[in-house]
Amino acid sequence: MRLTDKLDYHVSPITGYTRAHWLEITERIVAGVLPYVDPESGLVRLPADEQEWALAGQLVNPGGLNEAFDRTIIAVAAWHAGSGRRRLAGYPHDVIEVYQRGIASLCDPQSEHFAWRRGLSGLVLAMLLARDAFWDELDEHTRNVVIAHAQKYIHRGGSDCNTLLFAMMPAAVLEWAEADYDRATLDDHFETILSMYRGDGWFIDGWNRGFDHYNFWGFQLYLHAMMAHVPRWREKYAPRVQEITQLHERTLPYCFGQDGAPVPKGRSLNYRFATVCGLPWAQLSGLSQMDPGQARRIASGCLKYFYERGCLSDRGLLEPGYLGSNTAVGEDYTDRGAPYWAATTLAALALPENHDFWRAHEKPIPADGEGHYRCAIRGAEMVLKVDATRGEARMITIGESFYHRRVWQAGSKYYQHGYSSSLGHALAGDQGPELAAGRTGLSEDGRRWSYRTWPRLVDLGPQRARHTFDAWPALAGLTGTIVTETLILDRGEIHLFWHTGPQERFLRIGGWSIQVPHGEGLDVQPLAGGRMVSASEGGAGGDERTASGWQAEGGDGLELSSSTMWSVMQVLGGPSGSLSCEEVHPRPGFSHAHLFGGWAGYPTWTSAGLVNPREIVAVFVDAARRSEADEMTVPEIGLEMISGGVRVMVDERQYDVMQSAS
Repeated sequence: MRLTDKLDYHVSPITGYTRAHWLEITERIVAGVLPYVDPESGLVRLPADEQEWALAGQLVNPGGLNEAFDRTIIAVAAWHAGSGRRRLAGYPHDVIEVYQRGIASLCDPQSEHFAWRRGLSGLVLAMLLARDAFWDELDEHTRNVVIAHAQKYIHRGGSDCNTLLFAMMPAAVLEWAEADYDRATLDDHFETILSMYRGDGWFIDGWNRGFDHYNFWGFQLYLHAMMAHVPRWREKYAPRVQEITQLHERTLPYCFGQDGAPVPKGRSLNYRFATVCGLPWAQLSGLSQMDPGQARRIASGCLKYFYERGCLSDRGLLEPGYLGSNTAVGEDYTDRGAPYWAATTLAALALPENHDFWRAHEKPIPADGEGHYRCAIRGAEMVLKVDATRGEARMITIGESFYHRRVWQAGSKYYQHGYSSSLGHALAGDQGPELAAGRTGLSEDGRRWSYRTWPRLVDLGPQRARHTFDAWPALAGLTGTIVTETLILDRGEIHLFWHTGPQERFLRIGGWSIQVPHGEGLDVQPLAGGRMVSASEGGAGGDERTASGWQAEGGDGLELSSSTMWSVMQVLGGPSGSLSCEEVHPRPGFSHAHLFGGWAGYPTWTSAGLVNPREIVAVFVDAARRSEADEMTVPEIGLEMISGGVRVMVDERQYDVMQSAS
């Protein structure tokens, strides 16, 4: 749906977005929710999607009514803070009063809907954004039940990860109320959170151990909310938080494409533009050191990216999904209210109109420039690469010890060699099969495979990196380790990998997956004069992948293309093997099998037989969105065996990859 305000390219020369556009989008988000809010109780009952029923049947920790209220009230608070209004055209009730009734319904222990471990972290954020509406106006009884709820909620328990921040946030309201609460426990939580810091502005998510977007919509958000509203913590921790945020803000601009798209890596991606919520909260705390024009360029670009690509459904809702409704993105905790965590970014509207965040001219990010940029982040064990010509940002993941390897499609969301703002990735849906896309793998029989899981950093630099992973975490009983050296080129990557045995193993590598719109086919072509044969004619044994397409014989590479994207894989050296195109189609109860919608395909290479330990396989991979200015190309690459390894010549550079280094 087009916005009524015209784009303003004077103050916002890159996105055209101003505070007025933010307010209009926020109002539409609120308006979309209101038909599903009971005006008498304030309870929010968001409808299911009958076309995508599989995920709903797999939920083990549904948020239900509490989550739907707790997250949508953040959007209402941001709208009220930005506009000062209480009523929306066409809605017969006072929106603020309706949500005040919801507070009473969900915080009162006498209510059938009361759940003391739920329904408070978002409400507290709403109170911080709109204290007049959601604290000052509450009657004495409702205030008292909120205080009592908060005093208990801080002991909600949970794992040592970002969820500790949920328990800490009520401290702001309890300080307002001058109420007694267990300050010592929350002080311990703060120290535990800071112990998760790994350097360069990045946190590991506690016992989950992953580097993901919880750095954005968890740690940065809550740390700055607490710095802004809990004076005793600000006095003690503000210098440390500011130091961490300064480093975080140095790497953040490399995480976004020219179109505003974030690099989509990790879980909870249905939170969409919550990726940038740390930026306005850092402005609210006053601890940001990023140029406010660049902060708004990143935040507005991300909001615009999702809004223009249909994040609001035909029902006016933020449905579980990414661009549009797409439950293949979800996890077993993704209920209907979960996507409204995106509203945390709308906190920018609490900044006054004359704040520099709104008045400063937008400043560019690397994707707005020319050429190629790299940013090696040792603290997060990754390399960020920006190709400004393509307008793309990539995250090359080197180390990733994300704990939950068997759930939440961790293989596709955490363990790929790389993630792209332009390409997205294939998804089989929660509880679906493992995909080889973007991963190396090994097998003892060519049928049952262990794909890249819990990779461990060996070395990291802006143009090359090395990691290892063991077979056993993904396939119990299988022994063996794969070592991979990745050369990070201006366009594409070269992966050189081998296994360390001692037994022979089959080897495999999957390339970049691409989107194929529904109703369209995937064009598959061999490189260097090969031919295509059906997968049933030969090649290494199959496995539990969702589908097999075509294989290449006699060639050294494979090109896949759809109407939107292309992907290429070229084998540079190694034992004999076969190239194939793997197709991923939606499983029953899911409408899509790609992050951006539609279905997916990706190239793979599989060894023809068992491979000796330390025998090197070298493969070039790349992919991009289709455009006349960016046709598929493979660079000139030379390989030469040298004592103890292999020499690679590419892009006028020489790389000596030594096996002894592993």
